[in-house]
Amino acid sequence: MTLSRLLPHSLLKDFVSITYNDVVRRRLVTPFIIFVFFVVSFAVQRTAAHLLPSVSFMIGNYHIHHFYWGIALVALSNWIALISNRQWPRLLAAAMFGIGLGIFADEVGLILTCTSPLTLRCDYHTRITWDVFITIAGILLSVLYLLPALRGFKRLMRHTHRYVHEKINGN
Repeated sequence: MTLSRLLPHSLLKDFVSITYNDVVRRRLVTPFIIFVFFVVSFAVQRTAAHLLPSVSFMIGNYHIHHFYWGIALVALSNWIALISNRQWPRLLAAAMFGIGLGIFADEVGLILTCTSPLTLRCDYHTRITWDVFITIAGILLSVLYLLPALRGFKRLMRHTHRYVHEKINGN
């Protein structure tokens, strides 16, 4: 079954508009890839931690939290992006950066609560994790869609101004 049969035509048209007109044409593929992989990796990690709370990676007596993997992926992705001038390694770096950022953001609450002298109670499920996730997602979405939204708002204001002007003048 094709995608066009699963989705209504208008929804498919909107999706194509969002991904092509607002991302590809404006050369924002890299931030789009970062955003998608950030959201997906955060959701996968949060789901895995919820469904498998007793699974942990141990080296000797040390519990290696997944934020270390996130930091490593962010660092490696930045190195790849800096040394490469080809398209596919940069897209790979964008995916790695999004995954690393999502994995790291998933454990922000744990990092902050474990190091706070006021609480000294490690809380993986603290609200600050969701606040950080929403903030990062908002920043990434702003990079992707702020200019198109502002253009649409300006068109709406011009149309509204014309409509109000016509009503006032009786046209």
